[in-house]
Amino acid sequence: MDNMVNNPYIIVQARMNSERLPGKVMKTIAGKPLIEILFERLKKSNIPILLATSINKENDILVDFAESNRIKVFRGSEDNVLERYYEAAKSENCNIIIRATGDNPLMDGILIRNAYSHFLSHSNERSFLSIGSSKTYPLGISVSIFSLKLLEEAFINAKLQGEFEHVTPYMSNNIPGNINNISYKGNMNKYHYRLTIDTIADFELHRILIEDYNCNEMEINDIVKVLDSHPELIRINENIVQKEWNE
Repeated sequence: MDNMVNNPYIIVQARMNSERLPGKVMKTIAGKPLIEILFERLKKSNIPILLATSINKENDILVDFAESNRIKVFRGSEDNVLERYYEAAKSENCNIIIRATGDNPLMDGILIRNAYSHFLSHSNERSFLSIGSSKTYPLGISVSIFSLKLLEEAFINAKLQGEFEHVTPYMSNNIPGNINNISYKGNMNKYHYRLTIDTIADFELHRILIEDYNCNEMEINDIVKVLDSHPELIRINENIVQKEWNE
């Protein structure tokens, strides 16, 4: 990235007080909290991980768990996620941020590493990469990659409530008009597969995928093969409506 010394971090935003399924990040499948499953998968990227959660007391259990697993933690605003995220990035002096969320325990560390390499070879400080924008991989597998400079710009210029809650709309919607949006497509058309957890139905699908098929040990292509072979699993949460950033 233009002769810069790269200091990337995967910053995971997570908190206990989620609206639709409170406490989900510490709900267990196969004896492990969902956040542990996510951390294990992200570690396969060989990129440092930082948990960005809030100062609210109910997150103490999440912080204690992360720290006991040698995951760095930053605590900031409960509701202004953009501010929390920006301050977290600054706390580790990282210049490249890979955004992940605690909603998505089956994110693929190998895919993230490949996307990061693609970002480096096609980017500058005004570049933004989103796996989800291509709508090829399942919902819940996407990460976004961007520079600290762009994150700071988004923080300074945010106006809408959704921008404070979702971190990346300023970049993904190219609000200033001069952001280099980098495409990263998969060799599939599976965006209608829902691998994110907002509801009990989402949790049940993940429980079956992990307990019955060991999907937590698989890369995303193999997880998709499991879903392709078992359409009854897809039906478990296919009617859940994903909230948009500006709702």
